[in-house]
Amino acid sequence: MPNAALTALREEYKNCQRCPILVKNRTQVVFGEGNPKAKIVFIGEAPGANEDREGIPFCGASGKIVNELLASVSLSREDIFITNTIMCRPQDNRNPTTEEVQNCSDRLDQLLAIMQPEVIVTIGNFATERILKKKGITTLRGKVFSTTIGKQTVNVVPIIHPASYLYSGRNPALYKKMQEDFQTIAQTCKERSIQRRLVA
Repeated sequence: MPNAALTALREEYKNCQRCPILVKNRTQVVFGEGNPKAKIVFIGEAPGANEDREGIPFCGASGKIVNELLASVSLSREDIFITNTIMCRPQDNRNPTTEEVQNCSDRLDQLLAIMQPEVIVTIGNFATERILKKKGITTLRGKVFSTTIGKQTVNVVPIIHPASYLYSGRNPALYKKMQEDFQTIAQTCKERSIQRRLVA
């Protein structure tokens, strides 16, 4: 069943003009994709080249890693909603600026208010800092943080960005850490009875 408020938000931002440099270089806005009723929301950094072309977050090599890790804990893209801290690809995949993150903050806040997730997975440093106001993904990864968004208590699990694994030459030790992080996500969902509701 579609989420009418989410559809309206997507429509509102499909031609967003807040960041002139990003607007000039993007192919399209990458709003987010997945189950509109999901209680698990994944938040990445920014679209890459594949995402900018296809309009779907994490549809390239990093996305394949995410899909593998989801499957390892009996989840799939159909169980989650996935978006990014900013919706438009920075040229040459540079880091988003503080202003760009700020310009996209209303959209992300509205999305979370509509979806009211119980678990948020922040992928990498930018998403983690945006949601938790904390830096240092290597020390924060795989831990469960409780925060309040709106009036709702949410569990936040920061994880290593799959791009870091790819840039490392697919380091097995790093992949093992990522598997552990997804076990933590699954356990957190289990504690909040999310997986039971997904399969019910």
